[in-house]
Amino acid sequence: MSPECVPCLIRRVLFETEEVDASKSIETVKDATAVLGRLFDDHVCSASVATEVHRRIYKLLGNDDPYEDLKMKSNEVALELYPHAERFVASSKNRLKAAFICSVAGNVLDFGIGTGFDHPDTLKKEFRSLLGEGLGYDDTPKIRRLLGRGKTVAYLTDNCGEVVFDRLVLKELKRLGVETTLIVKEKPILTDATLKDIEGLGMESLVAEIKETPGFAVGVGIRALNGSFGKMLREHDLVIAKGMANYEAISETDIEPIAYLLRTKCKPVAESMGLAKDINAVKLFDGRCKR
Repeated sequence: MSPECVPCLIRRVLFETEEVDASKSIETVKDATAVLGRLFDDHVCSASVATEVHRRIYKLLGNDDPYEDLKMKSNEVALELYPHAERFVASSKNRLKAAFICSVAGNVLDFGIGTGFDHPDTLKKEFRSLLGEGLGYDDTPKIRRLLGRGKTVAYLTDNCGEVVFDRLVLKELKRLGVETTLIVKEKPILTDATLKDIEGLGMESLVAEIKETPGFAVGVGIRALNGSFGKMLREHDLVIAKGMANYEAISETDIEPIAYLLRTKCKPVAESMGLAKDINAVKLFDGRCKR
């Protein structure tokens, strides 16, 4: 966690409070600040601290899914854009890379942090431009060498809206003969996709099984990573993790090989990954390459 995480979290708290009940903004900001003051340190996991902040704020708001309407709208907008994304992949010489680009483009939907899109409609205006950017960092060739018939992938999803474009990646993995385990959130947190949020998207036909990350957590909780859920991830040939929260939660564990697909929306994450800020990135971490 870095000092820059603090104002980012407070902005998010204020955003979700205004979505539910703006009259509680002083109370929620005060409580979030208190939680941050108690937990913040330079050796703690930012995702774990964010989990505790949002746990407290959701309780104060009396709402277990303050982003529910925005999640629905995000999926609706993404479904409108999906035919264009499908054509983008179909016309590409490297279909896997093109699918990655579409999936990462959806990662810009990140409400309240000041560096993502604060409303799904913005994606309508910017989607083609985001696809045109391509990948600012691209480990697709390395990832492709890990894939093939009979290989297994655990695919950790992120935001609603974005998850619609994940279908394109799942289709390419299936075409390559990969058995994929799709992973969504067990409980609503921020705009992350749950089983309810992917209903009707046809995901079940593209994967071997669908699992849930245990409990309420930004990214994946430390306990889950140290328990049976983490064991399940480690049993796959490759983990694909979408978004910055999953990077924050998993990057200092021994889980590998792992490919992160994300938009580098903040300086701390970008610097930690050795990447420039505000780029579409597909980066593989595989310690075996060093041995």
